[in-house]
Amino acid sequence: MKGIPQSAADEVFAFSQLVKRHCKVFLKDRMAVFFSLLAPIIVFLLYVLFLGDLQEDTVLSFFPEGVPVPEGAVSAFVDSWMISGVLGTACFTVSFSANSIMVQDKCRGQIRDCLVSPVKRGTVTLAYFAFNFLVTVIVVTLVCLLCFVYLAATDGFMMTAASAFGVLGNVAYSALSSTLFSVLVCSLFRTEGALSGFVGIVSAAIGFLIGAYMPLSAFPEGVQYFAALLPGTHSAGIFRNLLMSGALDSLTAGLPEEAYTGISEAFSMRLDMFGAEVGADMMAVYIACSVVVFAVLNVMVGSKLLDLSSGGGGKVSFKKKTEK
Repeated sequence: MKGIPQSAADEVFAFSQLVKRHCKVFLKDRMAVFFSLLAPIIVFLLYVLFLGDLQEDTVLSFFPEGVPVPEGAVSAFVDSWMISGVLGTACFTVSFSANSIMVQDKCRGQIRDCLVSPVKRGTVTLAYFAFNFLVTVIVVTLVCLLCFVYLAATDGFMMTAASAFGVLGNVAYSALSSTLFSVLVCSLFRTEGALSGFVGIVSAAIGFLIGAYMPLSAFPEGVQYFAALLPGTHSAGIFRNLLMSGALDSLTAGLPEEAYTGISEAFSMRLDMFGAEVGADMMAVYIACSVVVFAVLNVMVGSKLLDLSSGGGGKVSFKKKTEK
């Protein structure tokens, strides 16, 4: 049909323009970006004002009386634990907040403008996924770099280059999982107000569930098991292993292996998943499985993602729209 893109190049161009448009709309709204980072900011402020000294005392309790503690290692270890919580929380909250563009477009009928154009429905849907992933990676990467600067300024940067790049890689890995999950959930919302309320609840709860405010070992067993089912908990666990391992090695140098194991378990570098101990490798596998599951679910419901705005499927042309 005349006017409908016939080549893959046309669809790629349309896709890139939609992603560019979504990114501009979201990033220009400074308040939206700020509120997407509100939960990580709260984690940081709680740590600085209240939790920092408490966590340092917890670490020191693992040292026998009279055993010297490496200078600065405790602060570096606890700072790295806090930053792991900040990054793990940000991957979720930024992704959920970015979905405001999709719901806003539905609410205001702007998706209809895309659907009456000669662009495949799947291209419109995929653009929302790509935009969400891209924004989440960009914003959380900037947060991560700021955290690296903070660690360096406080003499707490004890990671190898490989671990530092691993943290940046885990930002993208975690963003993929959180994007697939958040778009799936937020596609069910019809109004911006409902989404804002839900995102507020998620932002408040996610810090507890991934162990950003307090280590998961401090919570009841049932809460730990529930938290272990969330991919975000495993994302935060990988961040902890990458960020905290160097400081933990320095902290426990010359001590029995039990001290290393006890501290790593107390600060959720290893997770208790229904009685089974889960390390960083299995956390990565769990996230990969969640990506597959969420991707399949998104494919299954993807054809209905935009149904709140328009009926039909496949390609939608202006001619078809006006004939209704």
